[in-house]
Amino acid sequence: MGVDLVTNPPVTHEGDVDAPVRLYTARFFQVFAGVMLIMTCTALQFHFGQYIAHLGHGVDVLGWVLGVGYFGTLAIRLGIGGWIDRAGCREVWIAGALTLAAAIGSIQFVHTLWVIALLRATAQMATASVLTTVAVFAAQIAPPERRAESIGSMGLAGFTGMIVGPALGDWIFAEPSKSGIEFHVFFTASAVAALLAAGVIWLLPEDRTPAADTAMPGFARGRTQFRVIRQHWPGAIVLVATVFMTVWTLQSLYLERLADARGFHNIKVFFLVYAPTAITLRIVFRRAPQRLGRTRTVVGGLAFLALGLTFMIHVQTQAQLVLPALFMGAGHCFIFPSMVDLCASRLPGHYRGTGTALILAAGDIGLLVGYVGVGALIKAQGFDTAIRVLAIEVVVAMMIFATVQRRAIVDPSAEVA
Repeated sequence: MGVDLVTNPPVTHEGDVDAPVRLYTARFFQVFAGVMLIMTCTALQFHFGQYIAHLGHGVDVLGWVLGVGYFGTLAIRLGIGGWIDRAGCREVWIAGALTLAAAIGSIQFVHTLWVIALLRATAQMATASVLTTVAVFAAQIAPPERRAESIGSMGLAGFTGMIVGPALGDWIFAEPSKSGIEFHVFFTASAVAALLAAGVIWLLPEDRTPAADTAMPGFARGRTQFRVIRQHWPGAIVLVATVFMTVWTLQSLYLERLADARGFHNIKVFFLVYAPTAITLRIVFRRAPQRLGRTRTVVGGLAFLALGLTFMIHVQTQAQLVLPALFMGAGHCFIFPSMVDLCASRLPGHYRGTGTALILAAGDIGLLVGYVGVGALIKAQGFDTAIRVLAIEVVVAMMIFATVQRRAIVDPSAEVA
């Protein structure tokens, strides 16, 4: 499926060019199922720290193992965008999901740290490929004024996977064994989820219209990408993406370590509140980006995120995860779809993949900073200090973004369509 669906006349029935675009089609829900499976695989890996601890390493080493992978993800991110622009989402998704299954399934047989880091890097790059196609696909099938809604609705599948993955991980690790068989079950289950996601999209009919630069040599395409990005730079939303994903490392990696340090071991309570909160709010306020403006929606989401982090500082028991989960889930709900669409809509329609890759690359920088920097800060100063620093970063990013985008806050019609 090609990105030209964004700019060409929409087609909902064969030969009926003038028919209105229906957002929630069979194709939408087929991809929805694929997203749920990919996010189940990804969310299962929130327990990856247990494997590193099993090998005798601490949170600082855990951060470096995952952080190294994002150097690779950053290096290929714009290439992924160009690949999507040329080949379509289906091809990129299948290749990424199969690579993810192979890499994540192989880790269970490895005990050497540098090999584990290499396999994790491969898995992270593959995941980046798949998740970039999700945002592009969601934007392709929606009318321009409903793109943020479409991205947000597709994200409901991600939140569903976010419920299933950690709960499945808690169940797998509920009774540690002397043989360590739970680690084989853990990595195998992750690989199977990725394989199923590849199968779901393989069954999707191919619908691809190559972008205009398909015939360009690779170097020329890359140079064109950078020129387009420079001409249409999206501004402070890039900072928001970096900070948002830095915070994401707390719940996706270090929350399990925080629970262990404070004497409780199940983290599923956080995600059983976080994800349903985000799902409910996203359904109720699915038209908020269209009606209130994407800029206002992002600012509100950052405020919720900062408040959730403030509550996280005081968590000492599993039950106390509920309040942080409520506010951080609300923040995720409002920030992500508007953030992606604000960036991608700044670029011409047939560079939608590049624009999406750009905002996700900013997120990769945040993940790199979070995995390495937050891990080192936790080891040096403890969880409370690390969480306070994250909360301050969110508030600063919100103030900068609101100041730069003050015109769009006052008048949402000033936003780029």
